[in-house]
Amino acid sequence: MQRKLTLLRVTAYGLAVCFMIVMVVRGVWITRNQMEAEVDRSVAAAATLSEAMARAGSIDRLEVLAALNALAPAGVTYRSHALSAGPAGTGTGPGTGSATPGEVTEVRTVTTAGGKLRLMASIDHAAIWDRALRANLPFMLFVLALGLPTVVIFLYMGWLVNRPALLLLGFAQSGGDEDRHPPQLPGIWHSVLARLQELRGSRKQMQAFLDHAPIGMMFRHPTGKLIMINRYGASFYDMSADELTAQPISFFNVYFPDSKALAHPLFLDPLGGADTTVETEFHAPSGKIMNMLIKSFPVIDSEGKVGLVGNFFVDVTEERRARADLVESRASLQAFFDNLPGLAFLESLEGRIITANAYLADHFGLTQMRAEYLKGKSGAKLLPTSWSQHAKDAVTANQQDGKPYSFQTTIDLPDGQRHVSATRFPIRDADGKIIHVGGLVFDRTQEVAAAAEIAASRESLLQSEKLAAFGSMLAGVSHELNNPLAAVIGQTALLAEDLEGSEHAGRIAKIRRAADRCARIVQSFLAMARQKLPEYRSVNINDQVRSAVDLTEYQLHAANVVLDLRLDDALPEIEADPDQLHQVIANLLTNARQALETVSGERRITITTSRAGNGIRLSLADTGKGIDPTTRDRIFDPYFTTKSIGAGTGIGLSYSRGVIEAHGGTIGIEDAPIGTNFVVTLPFSRAAPAAALPISAATPALQGRALIIDDEPDVAEMLADMLSRMGIETTVAIGGVAGQAAMTGGAPYDFLLSDIRMPDLDGPALHAWIKTNRPDLVGRIAFVTGDTLSGIAADFLDGAQCPFLEKPFTPAALRTLVADMLRPSQQPA
Repeated sequence: MQRKLTLLRVTAYGLAVCFMIVMVVRGVWITRNQMEAEVDRSVAAAATLSEAMARAGSIDRLEVLAALNALAPAGVTYRSHALSAGPAGTGTGPGTGSATPGEVTEVRTVTTAGGKLRLMASIDHAAIWDRALRANLPFMLFVLALGLPTVVIFLYMGWLVNRPALLLLGFAQSGGDEDRHPPQLPGIWHSVLARLQELRGSRKQMQAFLDHAPIGMMFRHPTGKLIMINRYGASFYDMSADELTAQPISFFNVYFPDSKALAHPLFLDPLGGADTTVETEFHAPSGKIMNMLIKSFPVIDSEGKVGLVGNFFVDVTEERRARADLVESRASLQAFFDNLPGLAFLESLEGRIITANAYLADHFGLTQMRAEYLKGKSGAKLLPTSWSQHAKDAVTANQQDGKPYSFQTTIDLPDGQRHVSATRFPIRDADGKIIHVGGLVFDRTQEVAAAAEIAASRESLLQSEKLAAFGSMLAGVSHELNNPLAAVIGQTALLAEDLEGSEHAGRIAKIRRAADRCARIVQSFLAMARQKLPEYRSVNINDQVRSAVDLTEYQLHAANVVLDLRLDDALPEIEADPDQLHQVIANLLTNARQALETVSGERRITITTSRAGNGIRLSLADTGKGIDPTTRDRIFDPYFTTKSIGAGTGIGLSYSRGVIEAHGGTIGIEDAPIGTNFVVTLPFSRAAPAAALPISAATPALQGRALIIDDEPDVAEMLADMLSRMGIETTVAIGGVAGQAAMTGGAPYDFLLSDIRMPDLDGPALHAWIKTNRPDLVGRIAFVTGDTLSGIAADFLDGAQCPFLEKPFTPAALRTLVADMLRPSQQPA
C-alpha cells in the first residue's frame, strides 16, 4: 500500500513538471512555426519581385538583393550570381554571393531572371529557433514562477501528512510483527499513533484467535474488498493471508464455478442484514474439488449500519461423502433386504421385531405377515408351535454363547407342506457387545424336490448303465448262441426233409421245436437290448403273447405259476412294433410273476385277448395281493418301484406306458375282486392284413452260383447244403481272407453270402475290397450275421444298404433272400 501511495505521489509530481515543460515547449514550437511560415512567404515574394523586374527588362542585381534583404525576415539572406549564355535557368557556376560553409542551414533557388541571374535564399534554421526561444522567454519565466512554489508546497505536505500517514498505515498492517517499533512522526500524529497501538494489541489477540480456529473466517468491506482472512481460510488457496488481502475481488471467482449465483447469498444478502448458509463447490488450486459450507452474516458498526460482511466456511467434503456412502449403503442394504429370496428380520434382545421384509406375504401369500404388521410383534409368538424348542435353543446360542443357530424343518401352510431352513445370529456393535439379533428363513421346498429329482436321475443313470451293460452282455451271448443255433436249426430242417415219414421224423420235430424256442428266446433278448426307432408293421397280438410266454415260461414254471391263455384267434392284425409290443407283454408277465412269489395260495396269471370297439383289448390278471390306491397313482411314474433293491428298476411300467401311448393305445389298472388286472387297448391296423402264403412243396428250383464266406465251418456248410437243395451251385470260403482269394481270380458269382464278424478280414473290410477289386459284385452281396445289435455292425449295414439275414434263420427265410437277389432287377447292369 505504501509503495502504491509513493508511486502515486511521484507520478503527481512528475506530471506537474511535465505539464510545465510541455507548456514552454508548446510556446516555442508555435513561435518557430510562425517564423518558418514568414520565411516561406518572403521567399515567395522574392520570386514574384524578380520575375516582374525581368519582364521590365532592367535588372539591377545589387538593387534587387538590397531590396530583398531589407524585407527578409530573421534567418533569411538572399544571394545571386550571373549565368553564362544558354537557355534560361540552366546556367552553372557559383556566381556572386555564394554562401560560406556552415552559415547556411538551407539554400533554396528562388528563380532565374532572363537567363542572366540566379537568385537564391539562404535560410538559417538555428537562428530561427534562437529567435523563437528569445520571443518565449517571458512565458517561461511566468510558468516557473507559478509551478515551483506548487511543487515545494506538495513536498512539504508530503513530509507533514502523506509520509506519516503511510508510516502509520505500514505500522498498522504489520500485524503481529512484534519486533517493529512505532515510527517517528510529527507531534500532531502522536495521539493517532497511541490509539493505533491500542487497536493493534486488540487485533493481535483477535488474529491469534482467528488463526488457530479450525474453521475458515474472513471479513469483506461493503465494496467487496477482502479485509481479513485467517490462516485456516487462507490455506484453502495455498497462499498467506497477506497475499490474499492484496488480491482483487475477481481473483476469487475462479475457485467458485457458481460465483455469479453466489453473489447474493455470500455478500449481497448479508449486506442487506440477512444471515445466509449455502453449500457449494470449491475448486482448490491443487485441482481437488471440495464441498464448502459457507455461513455469511452482517457485521454492524457503531452507527447501526453494516460495516463488514463476515463469512465462516469449512470443508464438508468428507462428511458429505460419508453421508452419501451411508445413504447408498442403507439403500443397498434395504434393496438386498427387500429382494432377499427368504424372510429376513431384525429383532431386539427382548424378542420384538424391529424390521422385516415382505417375503412371508409375497412368497407364501400370508397377508397377515406383512412387514408393517410384523414390526413390534413378539417373534416367538409368531412362530409355529413345532419351532418352540428351536426358538429356545436359538436364544441360548445367540445371547448366551454369542453364536449363530441354524436348523431345518417343515411347516404346514395352506398350499401344502414346505421345507425351510432358518438361521438366527447375534449382531454386535463396535465394542463387540450384542445389541440385536438377525434372522433368515429360506424356503427349500424346490431345492429338496430338486435334490430328490437329482437322486432319482442319478439312480436312473445307474440303472441305465446297468441296462446298457446288460444289453452288451445280451448282445455278446446272443451272438455266441446264434452261430450254433443257426447250424442246429438249419441241419434240423434238412434232416426233416431227408427223413420225412420215417420213424425219426417225430424226434426231429421235437429237436426242431426246441431249437426254434431257443431261437425265439435269443431274438427276444436282442429285441430288448436293441436301440432303434420303432418299426411299425402288421402284427398278430396273439403271436406276441406267445413269444413273451416262451421267454418267461421257465421262470413261471419255477415259481409254480399257472398260466391261463384265453386268446381270440379271430382277431385282426394291428400296426405295431413287434419288438416293443413283445417287451411290454414280457414286462407285465414278469411283474405278475414277482407279485405272486409272496402268495401262499393259488398262483395264476390269466391273459385274455378280445375285440373292444375299434381295437383290441389285452388283459393280464394275477391272483396276488393287489396294489393299494396310493401306489396305484404312482405305479407308472419313472423309477418308482415297490420292490426291494436289486429286484426292480422302476422303469418297466413307465416304459410300457410310453410304448402303448406311442401306438395310440392305453394302459391302466382295472378293479378286480382279487389281485391286479392290467388292461391294454390298441387300435386296429389301418391296412388290410395280408394273408399268409404257405410254402408249397412244389416251389420251383433256383439257379445260380454262390460264394459262401463264414468263419464258422458248421454254419458255412449248413448254408451250402441248403442252397444246394435249392438248386444253387456253391463255393465255401472259411474266413474273409479265403473269400478274398476265391474272388481274386475273377471267378463269376451270381451272389455272395458273407458273415460280418470274422477274425481275419471282417465284413466291412471285405465289402471295401470288393468295391475296389470286384465292382461287378457290389450289388450282389448279402450278409448273414448274428451281430446286428452292435453299433459297428448296425452302422455298416445302414451305410452299405446291403440285404442281410439274422441268425438263426430257417430255410424259407434263406430262400426268400436268395430269390430276391436272383431277380433280374437286382442284377447289376
